[in-house]
Amino acid sequence: MARLSASIVRDFTVPAADLTPSPHGSQREDAILALYLPEWSREASPAAKAAFLPDVPVVAEGNSRGRGATLVDGFRVNPTRGAGGDFLSLKAPARREDGGYPTSVELFKGTRKTLLAALENARDNYRNRKAFPVVVTHTEGDTFAPRIVGWEIRDFGRMVTDFANAETWELWGGVPRKPLNDKARGRGGSPASVWVTLLRREQNGVDRKGNPKYVYIPDDAGEYVSLTASFSQKSGATFAGGSMQDFAAQVNAATVIR
Repeated sequence: MARLSASIVRDFTVPAADLTPSPHGSQREDAILALYLPEWSREASPAAKAAFLPDVPVVAEGNSRGRGATLVDGFRVNPTRGAGGDFLSLKAPARREDGGYPTSVELFKGTRKTLLAALENARDNYRNRKAFPVVVTHTEGDTFAPRIVGWEIRDFGRMVTDFANAETWELWGGVPRKPLNDKARGRGGSPASVWVTLLRREQNGVDRKGNPKYVYIPDDAGEYVSLTASFSQKSGATFAGGSMQDFAAQVNAATVIR
């Protein structure tokens, strides 16, 4: 993977955050980056993103209520590394009503074309030993001051290359596709460690600013798709805790494939 000059990879601006509380998890992710991963930024230069995911269009960034950088939630500048630094996907799922945390974590929702390109680029990076950590955190406390009580770290490229598919679901983009009529799994969890669900998007009213709101409905003919991964105990997740120094050290270590 090509190296990029320091001037190129440092040439970006982090958009001003909208601090209006929102159910969108990106605000909590912003706080985790700021509080516990000081070397990392929410934003990356367009050149770095284009080098890391060359077939995925670089789109305009929004504020912290929604991300435009497909899959990428954090970037650490390092011109000695391929694509100008390190990238990560960061997720902070909200607690369930019963006090636990979801064991299925959505990693992507968007168009079929975008995910297909992202999957191929991620697999290419993995074959070339370019890591892409997926960091899933369990947190407590305020959105803007979360406390991390556990975390699990995996590599995205490895997840979509070497996966479980116990019931031999049909593949889509090289990843198991969840059947539309799949039964409720309960505590047994998914037979696949990562899977896609094809979706159609329908408008469902407007928000208070007059912008359209959408719902996504499972539909094998739909033009949209979600990518979800299991982080259950059955999948091997432990969500070990520790100090925030431990957390940062483990995230940083995951940027090198071993």
